[in-house]
Amino acid sequence: MTSNAVRPFILCGGSGTRLWPLSTPARPKQFMALSGPKAMAALTADRVSGEAAGVRFLPVAAIGSARHETLLRRTLPRAGLILEPFGRNSAPAVAAASLCSAPDDLVLILPADHHIADVPAFHAAIAKGAEAARDGRIVTFGIAPDHPATGYGYIESDPADGEVRPVARFVEKPDRGTAEGYLKTGRYLWNGGIFLFRADVMTDALGRHAPAILSAVREALGDTGPLDEGEIRALDRALFDACPSDSIDYAVMERDDRISVTPVDMGWSDLGDHGALHALSADGGDVTATGPVVSHLASGFARSEGPVIALHGIKDVAVIATREAVLVTRLDETAGIKPVVEAAARLGSAAQLPAAQRARMRRWLSDAVLPLWLETAWDGARGGFVESLTLEGRPQPELERRMRVIPRQIFSFSEAARLGLCDAGAARALVMKGLDYLDGRARSPKGGWVHRLTPEGAPADARRGLYDHAFVALAGAAAHQAFGEPRALDIAREAITVINGQMRAPDRRGWRDPDMDGGHRLANPHMHLLEACLALHQAAGDPEALEMAREIVLLFETAMFSPASGALIERFDADWRPLAEAGGALRAEPGHCHEWAYLLAAFEAVDGRDLLSWRRRLIGFADDRGTDPVTGFALNAVAEDGTMLDDARRLWPQLEMLRARLHHPETAPAGSASGLLKSLEETYFSDACEGGWMDSYDAAGRPAAQAIPASMLYHLMTAIGPLTAA
Repeated sequence: MTSNAVRPFILCGGSGTRLWPLSTPARPKQFMALSGPKAMAALTADRVSGEAAGVRFLPVAAIGSARHETLLRRTLPRAGLILEPFGRNSAPAVAAASLCSAPDDLVLILPADHHIADVPAFHAAIAKGAEAARDGRIVTFGIAPDHPATGYGYIESDPADGEVRPVARFVEKPDRGTAEGYLKTGRYLWNGGIFLFRADVMTDALGRHAPAILSAVREALGDTGPLDEGEIRALDRALFDACPSDSIDYAVMERDDRISVTPVDMGWSDLGDHGALHALSADGGDVTATGPVVSHLASGFARSEGPVIALHGIKDVAVIATREAVLVTRLDETAGIKPVVEAAARLGSAAQLPAAQRARMRRWLSDAVLPLWLETAWDGARGGFVESLTLEGRPQPELERRMRVIPRQIFSFSEAARLGLCDAGAARALVMKGLDYLDGRARSPKGGWVHRLTPEGAPADARRGLYDHAFVALAGAAAHQAFGEPRALDIAREAITVINGQMRAPDRRGWRDPDMDGGHRLANPHMHLLEACLALHQAAGDPEALEMAREIVLLFETAMFSPASGALIERFDADWRPLAEAGGALRAEPGHCHEWAYLLAAFEAVDGRDLLSWRRRLIGFADDRGTDPVTGFALNAVAEDGTMLDDARRLWPQLEMLRARLHHPETAPAGSASGLLKSLEETYFSDACEGGWMDSYDAAGRPAAQAIPASMLYHLMTAIGPLTAA
C-alpha cells in the first residue's frame, strides 16, 4: 500500500429509530435519499472514492446486517461486504474492519448516514489525520460545534498547537448549561464517530482493552486479511453470538493513550432526527415541506410519502407521513420520540385493538392454549407430534401423521418462545425433539421428507410434497430465529435445496410436486414457499431466499391472480392455465386471498415493490364474494364468480381474515378487526375444551369438527400471537 492510501469502511448498521416512520428496521435511513439524490450510504461512498487532498482512497467496503444484504448490494454494488447476523454495536464492526485489512493499511471508519456539506474540508482533515495515523495514533475527527447541542457526545482536546491534537477525554451528552460552557472554552468538539488508524494499531488496542470482542470477531470471520472489491464475508452466527456488545468509544477510545483528534468544520449533521432533517432542508418559510403538503397559519416541518398533509393553526411541529404510519411531534421534541416509536413497533397493527382485548388474547394463549399443547403435542411413547386432540383435549396418537404437522409445530413453539408466551425451555425442548424427528424418521431416502408417517414413524406415503418442504424451511427459519439453533438453519436451507433441485418446474416458472401433482400447478404451496423464503431472509439474510420470493410474487401477478375478479385462483395446468372444478367453476378460497394479501404486504416491506393494489383487490374479492352475509365469517371456497363451492367455514380462513383486517384497516369500517376477534372469542374459541377450539362449522352455523387439529396451532401463532405484545 502506498503511504497516502486509505481503506474506507462504511458502517451501515442501525435502524434510524428517531427518523421513524421514514426509517424502519426493514429499510433504515442509510438506504434512503434524505440529503441528496442518492441513498445516504451511496453519498458516503462517493465522498471517499478516487483521490482528493493528496489521499488515494482504496475501494470502499461496508459492514452491515445480513438481512440488508440486498439493500447493501443495490446501494453499494461494488463494495466489499462484511455481514453481521445481528448487531453488536460499533466495536465489533471496527474489529472486523481491522481484521479485513492488511496490518499497515490506514483504515477509515465512516457512519453511513451522515451529511457533510463541505466535502473538501472533510478531505483536508483526512489528509491531516493520515500522518498521525501512520505514526501509530488512533485519530478521531471532532466537529466544530456551532451551537450548544445536547444530543451529541463531546471530545475535549488538550490545549496544544497543531492540526492534530491529543485527546484529554470523551464526555457524554451534556445538559444545555454544560454544553454552553463547553463552547466557551473552545476546547470541545462534537464526536462525529469518524476514525482513522493503522489496522495493526487498532487490533493491538482491541487486544489490550477488549480482547473478548477481538477474539470473537476473529473466530466468527474465519477468513481475515484484505477484503477484495465485491467480496462478501459473513460472520458466523453461533460464534458471533459470543461477542460482547460495545461501542468503539467505550471499548478503545476512552481507554487507550494513543488517541488524537483532528478538528474539522465541514457542515456536518448526523441527521439523527426530524429536527436535524428540518434544519438541513429549511428554506425560510413558515413550513418546510417535502411531498404533498398544504399549510395555513402554521409553522414547522412536514414530509409526506403519499397522503396529503394539511396543517392549520399549529406552530413548530413536525408531521411525517408514509403509507404505513404518521408521526406528529413538536419540533423541539423530535430527538425524544424513541419511546413512542418502540411502542408502535411493539404493537404494530395490533395497536388498533383495545388493550383489554389484546391482554385477554395473551392470557388465552399463555394460560390455556400453550399449556395444553406443551403437555399433549408430543407422543412420548412413539415419538412425533400427534395429529390432533379430542374436543375434550386428549391426544390422539393412534392417527396417521401428516408431514406438514411436524414443521408447523416446530414453528408454533418457536414463535411462542420468541413472543414470550410460554416457558422458553419447555418450548425449546419440543422444538429440538421435532428437529430430531425431521432429521431421522421423517426423511426420504431420495432426499427431503416423506408426505405421511404411521404413528410408529414409518413412511405411510413416501411421496414428497412442495407444501411439506416449504413448511420445513419455515420451521427451520423460525427455530433459528427463536433459539439461534444452527441445525435448524441447516435444515431450512436443505429444504430450499431440495425444492430447487428436485421440484423446480421444467419451464423454470415456479415449482411443482413431481411425486403427486399429476402435472398440475397449485397456488397454495407457492404461497407457503413465499412465507418460508421471507422467514429465512428475516432469520439469516439469505439472498437466495429473497430472490425466490421475488419470483413467486411475479408468478402471482402474471399467473395466479385474476385481474377480472380480484380472486386468487387455486389450480392450474402445467402451463399455468386455470383449471376448473368438475362443474366448470374456477376455485378461489377467501382465506387464501386474505393470506396472500398479508404475505404480499410482508414482501413489500422487505423489497419495496408496490403491491397495495393487488392486496386490496384480494381482500375486496374475499369480502364481497367469499363472506357469509349473516355471520361475517369467511367461507371455505367459492367460484371466481361468487358461486358457492363450500359454504362451511373452518377456523383458519377467519384467522387469515383477521390478519388481513389488521394490516389493511382501510379495507373495512373502523373497529372491524376488533369485532371479528370478538366473534371468534364467542364461537370458535369457546366451543371446545379450555385451550382448544372448534375447527369448523357447517352452513347452518352448527359445530362440525370432531377433533382439534394440531396443524391449526400454526394459524393461531401467526394471527393471534403477534397481537399479544405487552
